[in-house]
Amino acid sequence: MLSLRNKRESPTLLNTPVVLLFLLIITILRIYALHVSPIELSVDEAQYWHWSREIDFGYFTKPPLIAWMISLSTFAFGNEEWAVRLFSPIIHLLISLVLWMTAKFTFGSNSGKIAAMIWIFTPAASLGGFIISTDTPLLLFWSLSLFFLLISIRENSSFTSLLVGIFLGLAFLSKYAALYFLIFFIIWWLIYDRSKHLSIKNILIIVFTSILVASTNLYWNYLNDFVTVNHTISNANLSEIILSHKNVIDFLSSQFLVFGPLLFLIYLLIIIDSLFKDRDITLLAMISLPIVILITVQSFLKIANANWAVTAYVGATLIISYNVTLKRNNIFKIFFYLGLLLNMALSVYILNISSSGSFYPLDLKSNPLRKNLGFESLAINIHDIFIEENISKIVFEKRSDISRFNYYLNRDNNKFENKIFIKTKNFVPGNFYEENFNYDLINKRKGEKILIVKNISNLENKNYNLDEIKLLKTISSKTIKNFERTYYLYVGKIK
Repeated sequence: MLSLRNKRESPTLLNTPVVLLFLLIITILRIYALHVSPIELSVDEAQYWHWSREIDFGYFTKPPLIAWMISLSTFAFGNEEWAVRLFSPIIHLLISLVLWMTAKFTFGSNSGKIAAMIWIFTPAASLGGFIISTDTPLLLFWSLSLFFLLISIRENSSFTSLLVGIFLGLAFLSKYAALYFLIFFIIWWLIYDRSKHLSIKNILIIVFTSILVASTNLYWNYLNDFVTVNHTISNANLSEIILSHKNVIDFLSSQFLVFGPLLFLIYLLIIIDSLFKDRDITLLAMISLPIVILITVQSFLKIANANWAVTAYVGATLIISYNVTLKRNNIFKIFFYLGLLLNMALSVYILNISSSGSFYPLDLKSNPLRKNLGFESLAINIHDIFIEENISKIVFEKRSDISRFNYYLNRDNNKFENKIFIKTKNFVPGNFYEENFNYDLINKRKGEKILIVKNISNLENKNYNLDEIKLLKTISSKTIKNFERTYYLYVGKIK
């Protein structure tokens, strides 16, 4: 059987203890950064925390694994921000170890160590090690699926094919982007393999096992009118085509920051050639390049977020690790190591931002950190007013407000559970809160005091059905430098 393991690997400065030490140190530092960081939860993180309070097989916009993870970490360590995010750096460490095993099995020992170093220092892992997102478990189970798939191809093993299906199903329970793996893997099999190394029986094992594992969420969707599936389709809806070259430039530019400026350039330079190489390299190319192309096309037709192609860089990491250990000219290796050093520097900088909440020494005109600062102190003010004014319910008008204030008001004792709602103009729910905490759909008693929290000083003539409505108080909190976040608190009684 053909093997791509390099029989005469080039010597490398990266021995096993050194690589392990790097992986452990950076992970410990990232966990420490979580613990000391002043950066508060984002909108999505706060919503995922809310989901984690009630374990289910699906949620309004995402499959369930993100909530399960947060539920486990917060059960063990409490509901602080660092505990909500704890699995992020740990999972990126595990991904590095899985890619190490994968590259070692497929290409040789040196490739394994290089793959681990590439991943742990990618900007995607550096930023992803601080933010809890659905990409985090997706990337882990994607990597495990790929590892066991390569073993299955090498050995045509039914057992490892079963493991591929299990981990692919778990990837689907993390994020529906796992479908890319199955689709492009099947295309690879039809074009390049056709039962030469992986039998049709094992293909069926992979497909049916992954469907079986994912069936819990599929059944949940069936019971809930396919709400998550419909939301995902809506996000990719191309009925309103834009045809924007600027969006393409923005997306491709963002990929230099997702994978690293020089490493993404290296990937682009070698990927086309990889499509026509040996079996394993071709597979890696087929589950990476088409994803980048597909999301680039979507960015042209509509819009695409930077992280939507992140799964492509699992295969990209392995392809680069293979090429680095080949007998190539010194210029290529110098270019690679410069890219790795640049990613290390970016990783240290992101670590500093995470721990300090500052972009120093950069002085940004529009600091993105301001979006995740100031809510905790504002929540304390809202809590005190709720008690002093004998408020019955609190109403917000934006998902970005209700998700974060719900976290900071309920984090310690769930005192505000089922007392926080959203007022919306939408007839069809557009998010989890509009579906489950719609102010217009709840029972209200005459004379109940309602607190309305807004970041603009105007009720916009919304029908709250309140008497004696008035501006009760204005509250503010500092975010960065001279910037403040201000909310206006209105109170009224149910007619």
